[in-house]
Amino acid sequence: MRTNYTTNLKNKSVISITGDESGTFLNNIITNDVKKINSINSIYSCLLSPQGKVISHFFITETNNQHLLILDNFLLNDLIEKLNFYKLRSQIEIKEENAYNVIFTTDETIKLDSALEFKDPRIANFGKYLILKKDQNLNVKLENEDNYKKAINSNGLIDNVFNQVQGQCFSLELNMKELNALDFSKGCFVGQENTARMNLKEKISKKIFLINSEAKLIVNEDLFFNNEIVGKIISEDPNFAMIKMLKFNEFCEKDLITQNNVKVKIFKPSWMN
Repeated sequence: MRTNYTTNLKNKSVISITGDESGTFLNNIITNDVKKINSINSIYSCLLSPQGKVISHFFITETNNQHLLILDNFLLNDLIEKLNFYKLRSQIEIKEENAYNVIFTTDETIKLDSALEFKDPRIANFGKYLILKKDQNLNVKLENEDNYKKAINSNGLIDNVFNQVQGQCFSLELNMKELNALDFSKGCFVGQENTARMNLKEKISKKIFLINSEAKLIVNEDLFFNNEIVGKIISEDPNFAMIKMLKFNEFCEKDLITQNNVKVKIFKPSWMN
C-alpha cells in the first residue's frame, strides 16, 4: 500500500462503553486485556461464544474515561445486544456513537484534529486509524476504500470474509493468537476454557489462509495434495480456505489442486509463526 493513502472507512462503526466499571466489565468477557491500552496503544480483541467460537472482533481504545470499540457495521447491533446480555448489574452505559468518522491512513505526516488515533495493533506498519467528529472539516484528500480492503486481503486478515466464518470457527483457527487478540494471562473470559485447552495442547486441526489463484474458485470446493483432501474453500473474492494443519509443512509451499483441477497456492503471511 502507498505511504500517502488516506480514506474514510464508511464500513466502520463505533460503540462506547462508559462508567467506572467499563474496564472490569470488558476484561471479564473479551479475549484481550484492556489494561494494555494507553494514550498510544489500542488492542485487537474478540468476543467468543461460551464454546469458544468467534462471534465478533474489534479494536478497543480509550478516551475521556470511556472505552471505544471500532468494528464493521454489520457486527454493530449483534455486539451491542451481546454486551447488554453480559452487562447484568455493571454500572456502565453501552451505546452506538454516531458522531464519529473512522479515518485510515498510511501517511505518517498527516495532521488532523482527531479525538484519538492508534496504529493497527494486529501487524506492524500496516497503518493507523483516526477517530474524528463527523462535523469536522477534513483538509485532506480522501480516496475510496478499495486499497484498504485490498491490503486487508493481501495481508491475510479476515475482515472481508468474517461474515462467512462468524460463529463457526475457534479463535485459534482464525489466527487470533498470532494477531495479538488473545491474552491467556489476564484471567477468564467468555469461551476461555476451550481456547486455553486448545492452545495448551496445541490441538488446532485447521487454520484459515488466503489462497492465491488466477482462476475463480468455488465455495465448499475441496483442496487436494497427493490425492488427499487438505482443505476447503470457504470464500471467493477474496479466496480463503480452511487448511488442515496435519502435515502442513509438507504442502504449504506446494501446488494444491481443486476439485476442478485448478492449481492454487497457500499464502502464509509474514506475521504467522
